Amino acid sequence: MKEELSVCREKLEQSESAVEDLRQQLDNALGAEDMIEDLTERNMSMSEQIEELKAVIDDLESLKEINDELEINHVQNEKEMQEEMDFKDSVIAEQARRAGQQEEALEDMEYTLSRFRELVTSLQSDLDDMRASQAVTEGESEKLNDRSRAMMDLNMKLQISASKAQVKTIDLELRRLEAQEAEQHLEILKLFLPDTYKEDQDSVLSLLRFRRVAFKANLLNSFIRERLNGQPHPGHEDDVFAGCDASDKLVWVSNMCDRFVNDMTHCTIEQFSKYQNALHELEPVERALNVWIDGLRRDDLKEKTCADELHRTIALLSHLGEVHISNSLANYADDVYMKANIMQSHLDSAAVTFNTLRGLVQRVVPAEGDDEELAQHFSKKSEAVITNTRGAKVIAAKAVRALQDLRTRSLSLLPDTNEAFDECCEATQELADLARQIGLGLHNLFHADESRNEPFTYVEVQSSVHKTVLAVCTSSESDIFSTYLSKLRDVTTQISDLASLATDLDQVQEFDVATAPWRLRSHELKALKTIPVDAEEELRRIKEEHSEARRTIAQRDEHLSTAVLKIETLESRMRDAQANIDRIAKLQEELEASGQEIGGLKEDIEKQDRELKNLESERDKWKKIASDSRAYADGADAAGAKAGQERAVATAREMDALKKDIESLQSAVRYLREDNRRARTSEQHKYEWLAEPLKKPTSVTEQRRNMIATEGKDVLGELVKMASSASVYDFSTLPKDKLAWKPTRSTPQYHAAKQMEDYAAWGAWQESVLKKAHVLQGQAANAERRKKAPTAARLHIKLPGANGKMVPGSGREVQIVGSSEWEALQGRLAV
Repeated sequence: MKEELSVCREKLEQSESAVEDLRQQLDNALGAEDMIEDLTERNMSMSEQIEELKAVIDDLESLKEINDELEINHVQNEKEMQEEMDFKDSVIAEQARRAGQQEEALEDMEYTLSRFRELVTSLQSDLDDMRASQAVTEGESEKLNDRSRAMMDLNMKLQISASKAQVKTIDLELRRLEAQEAEQHLEILKLFLPDTYKEDQDSVLSLLRFRRVAFKANLLNSFIRERLNGQPHPGHEDDVFAGCDASDKLVWVSNMCDRFVNDMTHCTIEQFSKYQNALHELEPVERALNVWIDGLRRDDLKEKTCADELHRTIALLSHLGEVHISNSLANYADDVYMKANIMQSHLDSAAVTFNTLRGLVQRVVPAEGDDEELAQHFSKKSEAVITNTRGAKVIAAKAVRALQDLRTRSLSLLPDTNEAFDECCEATQELADLARQIGLGLHNLFHADESRNEPFTYVEVQSSVHKTVLAVCTSSESDIFSTYLSKLRDVTTQISDLASLATDLDQVQEFDVATAPWRLRSHELKALKTIPVDAEEELRRIKEEHSEARRTIAQRDEHLSTAVLKIETLESRMRDAQANIDRIAKLQEELEASGQEIGGLKEDIEKQDRELKNLESERDKWKKIASDSRAYADGADAAGAKAGQERAVATAREMDALKKDIESLQSAVRYLREDNRRARTSEQHKYEWLAEPLKKPTSVTEQRRNMIATEGKDVLGELVKMASSASVYDFSTLPKDKLAWKPTRSTPQYHAAKQMEDYAAWGAWQESVLKKAHVLQGQAANAERRKKAPTAARLHIKLPGANGKMVPGSGREVQIVGSSEWEALQGRLAV
């Protein structure tokens, strides 16, 4: 069979060589139609022989493949059955693992969604506070000259970015207005509050600070968790272990602050008043969180430092909890819910720690030779630890959801379950600490000796793990991670019992939700407030209000007339400014010939435009003030006497402030006009050098040379394209009936004629480019020759054409004649 295959291949090569010879002969005798038909028939016969030989080769190869398949069929069947069994087992394990991961991912997504909503709400409130403070700061009076110069610079910057941020600016301005109104409303409401509010003011600020601390702790924890779930940087796995510790402590701080908020929301008035001292005690906690959030914003957060400093925060909050939080059933429900969240965080941190240390070991320790079995054993053990830890976390999440459901229904577990929750929480903390210490031990092992050249082994890894477990738990383990797995099984059993206990309604007790203390205080104040009603006194008061309203309307009318007059004054100024702009435009048309002064005139026009825009903004401002005054005058009849007096005082203050603003703006306009005059007269010639271009323009000769060089590259590219796209005509596409009709485009004559036509067009293009290059080269040679030739005289004469206008470029060749002939030429030109 092999010999026949080789013979067939030789015949195939001979046939291919014959076909190639025939193609070459066909290219040499393209115009002979008879030879083309003959060669076509020979080509068809040779193609049939090639197809027959290929069919024989395919048959021989198929027979060989059948023989090989029969030899390995019995072995392949056995392997396929074994692989199918292994595949089914792996599919079952993968489906179980995916189900666990999906349930865990669903819980994380729900939690992330809730945290995101809280984050958006808190950020909106912070943004409103920032806008309000910015509005107050901007409302303070500063020196108007400095502000005018700063506003000119800001106006230039705003004009550049206006097209990109117009919608955002409008929204920000509207929200700023709302913030200003809300702040002014709050300031007005504070004036009406009784003195009793000052007694509870610190307690209210303490409640807000507890909420801020809880939110910032959650925010910091979410970003740290996002870092932990990402891919760790090689060599910096200790940051992941420290981040797990910091995340657990932040969860404790957040939940503890939530307990304080819930207790302050439903405590008595006396207990709420005692919280006023917590305001100053929480100040260093919030300051530390702000520092860490700033470090996170700059990507400079040190997780280990954060975890170490959180010890003092936990001690402070524990002390405040012992002092303020009472032992009620509602507080116990918050306590067990907090412990369940902490247990879930501990288990999550342990899973992340083991996942990181597994990646660390697999990256550093090679699995080769004798260590391959130990590597597989380590991989299986670490996978079992991670899977079981995540399974325990899922059970803990179930307990958290059950406890949350009980809290929403005002139900709580009995206080005798506190010991079980404490034991389970301590056990999960021991698991998280053990996992973190094992990870730190392996990290120190791998990075202790940087000069080591020998690879690490899994024996050293197991030895390091055994030493760490012995140091932390004071007990030796028979196999790697056996101590952790035994503790984890106990913790899983305890968490399962707590989850079943949380879902058992026979073990719960209902508690009453008290009213918020500030609501109780407001009810007390309302009960103490008694206002006697006297009809005659009420009638007298109404008459006074009516007279006061009439006086207010008269004042508003006077202010309105004054505002209208000011608006007319501003409009006249705007017309003057427009006249100045027209005058500048006329001056620019008259001074077009003076190229050095164009830049100065443009600058003057731009300054006048900015002045006009400022005047227009002032006019719009006064129009708005006038419309507001008119609207206020229409609704003043229904206002009370006291409100009318306050509005009148506010209006008088507003008008004084507006008069000051008008005087300041007039002085600013005078300053700008003086600055404009000084710039036009004395400083303009100093900046004439700015109008000169930095880069000299390219000469016409150089531009022509570059264009010819570019066109030459295009000619070469077209030649390469023609050579690469040229193809040999395929005679196999011709029909068997040579006398049958066929399109002209499908004939070999058309194919050859098309290629010749393309080549001829390319040749004409090449000749055109060469002629242009020769012409340009000749011009350069003439110019060089004229430079070297002795110059007798140089003339610059402009002669008019037939229409009487000067013709540019005329008179290149000059002939010197006598005086009589020159006078005759002048006479003809004069005619």
